[in-house]
Amino acid sequence: MNADVYKISFSAFFADLGYQAVVASFPIILVFQFHLPVYIYGIVESVSYGVGLIFSFLGGALADRYGSRRVAIFGNLLITLLSFTGLAQNSLEAIGLFLSGWFMRNFRSPARRTMLVQVTSEDERSRAFAILHSLDFLGGLIAVVYLSLGLYLRLSFAEILPFTAIPILLSSFFLFLTRPREGGGGRRSGKVLGAVALASLLFGISTYSPGFPIITVTQSTSQVYLGTLTYGFFLGSSSGFAMVLSRVRMRDYLGLTLGYLVTATASAGFIFLFPFREIGLYPMAILLGVGSALAETFEPSLVSKVAGQNVGTGMGILSLSRGLGYFVGNSLMGLLYSLSYVYAYAFASLVALGSMVIILVLVRK
Repeated sequence: MNADVYKISFSAFFADLGYQAVVASFPIILVFQFHLPVYIYGIVESVSYGVGLIFSFLGGALADRYGSRRVAIFGNLLITLLSFTGLAQNSLEAIGLFLSGWFMRNFRSPARRTMLVQVTSEDERSRAFAILHSLDFLGGLIAVVYLSLGLYLRLSFAEILPFTAIPILLSSFFLFLTRPREGGGGRRSGKVLGAVALASLLFGISTYSPGFPIITVTQSTSQVYLGTLTYGFFLGSSSGFAMVLSRVRMRDYLGLTLGYLVTATASAGFIFLFPFREIGLYPMAILLGVGSALAETFEPSLVSKVAGQNVGTGMGILSLSRGLGYFVGNSLMGLLYSLSYVYAYAFASLVALGSMVIILVLVRK
């Protein structure tokens, strides 16, 4: 891998080192600090992804028109808005600050993926995306560790979260150092691109916000710091498995099939292992991380090979599809979870299996 791959990947590392602490804090802030019901949290999460999909598509399209590096840096700098969520005095302020920063994260993501395509050849693309995902989630893991430690030491969110702006700014500096070239896309196949977009949409529906497992473990154990650690297990397993993927060769459709199957299994596991508290639920969080690593490696890799020269738009379509899935999925998860966690996780598991079927039927050919 060339140096630019690692510059982009370390940019992802520092971004997640900052804002993932806010992501892990957000459900705790809304549900336990401001005492909002869980279904309101689900609605907010669905809005963050649903409206965010517009920013994702816009960011990808603008990357093709104005340059991926310029768009990625602009969006990345504004992610720092997330860092002020901990200073909110009420739930509306917290929601507003969180959504503003999250929309900019969505705006940046397709452009950053396009940058990675533009600094790699087609045969090394899946490995490059695996490295990006591994360092991305490693930064998130460290963020959850220092957040959980701070909460264990009884520090407030206002004392922890503002400092997350520092690594986010450092992340933007690594993007500034990268020099992508124009183009980089492979042949164009609208049929395959459409199939992957549809599978990603369903996978987005099944891939609920990490806040739901955090809430599940917090409810099961009655300990907030054990709840936030759930996100750490998810991020850590995803980072480690992605690093393994960066050293092996696997066909894109096979990687996606495995990713969707593992995710479906993990969601079903949350139903049956809830009584076992963290001993049973943490392994399911680990499986979710493995499924995420597979999807985040092979979805963009496959799209980069069938999007033609409009790679940014292709990545925008991928993010739009996933975001639309998140919008629907988190809304339904919030409503179903308010009835019973069993209904919520059963729904997620079945939809993930639907994504797997689409890949096997439409993409494998």
